[in-house]
Amino acid sequence: MAQLGQLLGLAEAVAGASSAEDVLDAALTPLQLIAGADAAIVVSATEPSSDGGGRQVTARAGQELGGESVVEVPAGSGLVDCLVPAGWREQGIGHVKALRLSGHLGILLLAWRQDDVTVGPELELALAHLTGALTRAASEENLADLAARVNNAQHLANMGDYDWHIPTDTNRWSDQLFRIYGHEPQSFNPSYERFLSLVHADDRERIQALHQQAYGTGEAWQVIERIVRPDGEVRHLLTNGEVVMGPDSVPVRMRGTCIDVTDRVLADAEKSMIAARFQSLVESAPDAILVLDGEQRVVSCNPKAREMLGGDPRGHGIREVLPTWPTTQGPAAAARALDGRHLALDVITATVNPEDDLADSFVALYLRDAEPRLASEALASRLGEAHLRRRQALEINDNVVQGLVAAAYALDQGQTPTALAYLDQTLSAARAMMDDLLEPLDGQGLQPGDLVRMTPAAIGLPPEDAASHLEETINQKDSHRVLVVDDAEDLRMLLRARMETRNGLTVVGEAADGLAAVELASELQPDLVMLDLAMPRMDGLEALPLIRAAVPGVRVIVLSGFNQSTLAEKAIEAGADKYVVKGGSMRQLLELVETVLDQAS
Repeated sequence: MAQLGQLLGLAEAVAGASSAEDVLDAALTPLQLIAGADAAIVVSATEPSSDGGGRQVTARAGQELGGESVVEVPAGSGLVDCLVPAGWREQGIGHVKALRLSGHLGILLLAWRQDDVTVGPELELALAHLTGALTRAASEENLADLAARVNNAQHLANMGDYDWHIPTDTNRWSDQLFRIYGHEPQSFNPSYERFLSLVHADDRERIQALHQQAYGTGEAWQVIERIVRPDGEVRHLLTNGEVVMGPDSVPVRMRGTCIDVTDRVLADAEKSMIAARFQSLVESAPDAILVLDGEQRVVSCNPKAREMLGGDPRGHGIREVLPTWPTTQGPAAAARALDGRHLALDVITATVNPEDDLADSFVALYLRDAEPRLASEALASRLGEAHLRRRQALEINDNVVQGLVAAAYALDQGQTPTALAYLDQTLSAARAMMDDLLEPLDGQGLQPGDLVRMTPAAIGLPPEDAASHLEETINQKDSHRVLVVDDAEDLRMLLRARMETRNGLTVVGEAADGLAAVELASELQPDLVMLDLAMPRMDGLEALPLIRAAVPGVRVIVLSGFNQSTLAEKAIEAGADKYVVKGGSMRQLLELVETVLDQAS
């Protein structure tokens, strides 16, 4: 009877334990008494080592023996005999048995003073009950751990699960599912009626119909539904479920999971709205828009593209429209419409990368008819030129015409010195105007070829008037041969007439442009060339080095209407001996000619 009471005491002790460790603590003393052992000890399963390390005591009942770390436990299941440590024999222990406990709990050691111990049915029953209690506690711990991990995973994924028992209308929701619905975990029984009250009013009928269909077919289902939290917030759930049928094919359970996908649904809605807005902008865009695939074919376009190209370009290669693609970019690119018309298009391209990293990027082309822009630019250019001519006309009036009028008035009154002063001022003003109009382009001054005229210059002085200005004729003696080059015929005539009045000068030829000057210089081999700069076909800066090459030793005097500060340095660099500005004294010019020729001889 005593042993039966001890067994009942063991059963009662382990029944209230919540963990495997608590089971051991509660069972160790009753187990020692049932076994009739002097000591009951639980040690770790770590095998003892040669350096003295080894098993650690986790629980004990009865005599405290010490030296547990060196106990050697043979392999095997159930209760096995062990060698008695020397230290224990010294304390009177004659027999030791061991039982390996499940999991991480370690090894149970039972020690007796007698040498021979027989295990009775009471001890076997007690050990079986202990093993069962430990297994149950370990299972409960594992289940609790699994539930905690599942709950944590659901919390991280914002996902919950449900299991509805249809006949009793009881529903088991996970803690996270309560949180998703905006309630404290396990705060109410989510019956079917209570569940429907939490579904958005606009979705209830659809959800009920889906459930009824699932009852009838037993098929799994999935749906996005809206729920309303107690604070009025609407959430979107991706819910799936399956119906479990009973033996008579009657639905008995419906279970599944719910994932809160509100953020994704709202993001998708936002993207859809943006896409719709973008598509609306594309459809109404003033530019033609083409989208090309990797094979350079048009896969999409807007109405403006169809209008501009005279047809639907989808499916056509882009080179049918832009023959020189992909180098065709920028303003006024040559293009061809699908109906054969020739177009000038401003082309802008953009590479668009899709959200899916695995998808290929595509190219968008923005096309605009360049004709209106070109017409506008041409009009602006013409207006600019008109404004420039108007400014030039005003400057001519202020700086040239007024001065010539003043000189004419002075001559009419017989005031020759005053008239000459007016003319000198007018020439200076005219040259300043030319300097202003010949501002350097792109940081460069005038270059050879920049002074080529479209037509020869004309002064209009009648030959008979020019003859009245000639000085007395001087008989010719050993003459220097002179070539006069100027596109103004009247100036050439005046220079010839004046030079031939000087002893020692003979004009052997005249040229009206740079090309003729080079040809005549090569043919006539003059001693001196009087060379203008601004002329048709070839200007003086281009002709000068060619004349030098054709006539070795020739002297060249540049006679130009441009200020010395503008072109004198370039003329000297090109080979001129002197640079003279037109409009000075004819006598001084002839004296300079004689000086240059004397220096040459």
